[in-house]
Amino acid sequence: MKARLINKPHITGETSHFNTHALSEVLMGFDDGDLDSMFVSDVEVYVEALKEWKPLSLAFKDHDVITDNYNTCFFEPDNEEDRKRGYCE
Repeated sequence: MKARLINKPHITGETSHFNTHALSEVLMGFDDGDLDSMFVSDVEVYVEALKEWKPLSLAFKDHDVITDNYNTCFFEPDNEEDRKRGYCE
């Protein structure tokens, strides 16, 4: 998913996986080639279905972004059933 830092929106990249060795952190690959672990509260993602940027924590809460069964990666739901459930089976 397209991502950027909330407090520095000019710093962009991609994210789709949690840091499984920390709490509330995602792995973010930046456009300049760096990879870092960022807090969920510091990242916003571009939600294709809404065509807008949204804080990642709010996107999880609204089920605009859901996780897989293992809670290791996240993505936009493919259908309304997954969206209501909040995760993909």
